[in-house]
Amino acid sequence: MLFPLGTDRPLSRSPLVTPALIGLNIAAFLAQMALLRADPARYRELLAELWVFRGDFHWWTLVTSAFLHSTDAIWHILGNMLFLWVFGPNIEDRLGRVGFLIFYLLGAAASGCTHLLFSTNPAIGASGAIAACTGAYMVMFPRTTVRCFALLVVVGVVRVPAWWFIGFAIAWDLLLQGSGAATRVAHAAHLGGYAFGISVSLLLLGLRVVPREPFDLFSLGRQAYRRRQIREASRRGAQRDDARRARAEQPDPHVESLAAARAELTRLVSAGDAAAAGAAYRRLADQYGDRPGAVTLPRRHQYDLANMLYVAGQYDLAAYAYERFIETYPTDGECAQIRALLGIICARQLNDPVRAKALIAEALPHLEGDALRRAKDELAGLG
Repeated sequence: MLFPLGTDRPLSRSPLVTPALIGLNIAAFLAQMALLRADPARYRELLAELWVFRGDFHWWTLVTSAFLHSTDAIWHILGNMLFLWVFGPNIEDRLGRVGFLIFYLLGAAASGCTHLLFSTNPAIGASGAIAACTGAYMVMFPRTTVRCFALLVVVGVVRVPAWWFIGFAIAWDLLLQGSGAATRVAHAAHLGGYAFGISVSLLLLGLRVVPREPFDLFSLGRQAYRRRQIREASRRGAQRDDARRARAEQPDPHVESLAAARAELTRLVSAGDAAAAGAAYRRLADQYGDRPGAVTLPRRHQYDLANMLYVAGQYDLAAYAYERFIETYPTDGECAQIRALLGIICARQLNDPVRAKALIAEALPHLEGDALRRAKDELAGLG
């Protein structure tokens, strides 16, 4: 077994809603214990009014049931509060205090509804709402490290990624729910909470209601999609090259000299000789610039060449190299960044503000984070 102790994700401010929810749950549990000892009959009547139960459903029980816990085993509330204490503060920090409170209560209601669909037994406990929090945690902070106390092969503190820890918990609930094992645990409610937390957090990130981060699940998915686009574009480019070679009927007398010039340029780029590479690229452009694709190297070398020329201060030639890159590899994941940089070059070094505005405006929808802010500032400076 693994018991979470904390995470390595820092907070920008101290949580308020999370400890308040923990306090309410503990206060409700103490009130349950007191009423059970004072008047067991009244306790059972009150419990029947507050738990979520298909046989006698009231809408408010979707929330009230989440603040009650079994009085038979203190581990029920202790385990739930431990998970809430570990995972709740980061979600509260990301959603804001009011947003987190609404999210928590809706997560409780969603898990309660799921339980009603799959079980005829009454249920109490905060685990469904907490499952919503951990589902959101897996989406927003999948690579965060969770410190756990292990009681498995080893005994002691271990560190595991959040996606692994939470993903294992989801798989466990799926296994037990699917097997129909009698465990006295509302696994369907847990799964409903996970589904709510995962789907809502993905929606909030997708709509940019919550700011994205480079390593949240939404951004990681977009990066994987871009990599697939690059691979597909490379495959299509290779197919076009093969088709052009197959259609060629007459040998081109300039093929050998062009191939030699491109090979020499590629060698200079690989060697990092910016001055010689710039001179070779200018000769190549002068001689073969009217031939489609002749002045564009393979993707990595073209990208390195353009960056090398930019760093060396050969801005006109760097701009030409960047433009050839965009023309040849229009779906490349770096195109947005290149358009923004090309716009800055046009504005600052080539005195072409009209072209600069067009390039930066085209890049804006595909930029994020600091790159987006810099592009907006540059566009604002252009007037």
